[in-house]
Order: sequence, then structure tokens, then C-alpha cells
Amino acid sequence: DTMFASMTAAYEGLSAPMRKFIMTLKCRHEFGPFADLFPKTEEGRLALCAMEEKHPSPLHPIVRIHPVSGKKALFVNAHFCSHVEGLKKDESRTLLDLLYRQAMIAEYQLRVKWAPGTLIIWDNRSVVHRAVHDYFPHRRRMERVTITGDRPFGPGDGAASGEAVQTSAAEEAFPAQSARPLRKFLVGLDDEGAKR
Repeated sequence: DTMFASMTAAYEGLSAPMRKFIMTLKCRHEFGPFADLFPKTEEGRLALCAMEEKHPSPLHPIVRIHPVSGKKALFVNAHFCSHVEGLKKDESRTLLDLLYRQAMIAEYQLRVKWAPGTLIIWDNRSVVHRAVHDYFPHRRRMERVTITGDRPFGPGDGAASGEAVQTSAAEEAFPAQSARPLRKFLVGLDDEGAKR
């Protein structure tokens, strides 16, 4: 099974004072979880350093605005977020833990039971997912395609800073008229799917 959580619902489920508090905060995203994929050798260390240099740790808004729907969503992930900029270490950890727990609220989740031929499309801009380790000792086999994303922006970012939102590969591959239902489905997945 795979668990999906609507980070739009998670954001909307916070109290108004908490939404106001986090509105302009930014979080550092680290490459850390993938470090274990590199061998513990000199070559592996050099390859890891090269990868970290190629993909430096970005600073992203905690509240992300969806470029199509305009809805706000939490943009935090326990695997990648190291700390909230400007907060003390214990303040940052406490806040991040609270925000991570928002994704664990059952009403914001959708559980997919895989079967042969299952196809799922989700929008990483407003949904987080986690594989359930319910298949041991079997191995998972899946095929996954990821569309190039856009740069996350929050309140006060994006068009206000003059940064253009990238066109996705799907939008380039399909004319605007034919892509509209797909775009509507992708945006609506977290709003409709997670509330079923």
C-alpha cells in the first residue's frame, strides 16, 4: 500500500494563529537521506560531494502556493527538512514535528492498495506519500515517471520576485485545451482523493 496525505488539508487544519506564524518562514531542505546510497569508500565520498555540490541544499517556503490552483499547502517533509531558518534548534524541531504530524491525520489521507495494472497520478506540489512496508519478504516492483517540477514559492515569492513559473513537461506535450482535464485532475487529487 501507499499512503498519500493532502498537505493542502494539513495546512487548512492548522489554527489561524499558526497559519499566520508560519506564513513567511522558510525551511532548509537537505540531500541527507540519499547519502546512504553512496558506498563508504573514497570514490563514494567523492561522488556524494559532487552530488551535493551539483544539488545544494535549497531554502523553500514552509507554506507553498500551488501555481495552478493558488491554494496554500504545507511544504515540509521529515526526510528532507533540516531546520527552519531564523529559529533556534529546539524551536525549529518542535515546529517541524508539529507540522509533520499534520500529514498523519487520517482525515487528510488516502490509502492506495496496489494491484496489477494500478496507475496513480499525484501532484508532489501538494501531496506527500509514503510506502507502507507491508510486503516483506517480497520485493516491490514498480515503474515511475516524474514530470519536471517548478520552483516552490510562497506568499511574497514567485511573480512578486519576478521569477517565472516553469511549464511542465505535460503542458508542453499536450495542447492547453487537451491538458486542462489532466491538470484539473492533478490539482484536485489532494482536495478530493484524500477526503474520500
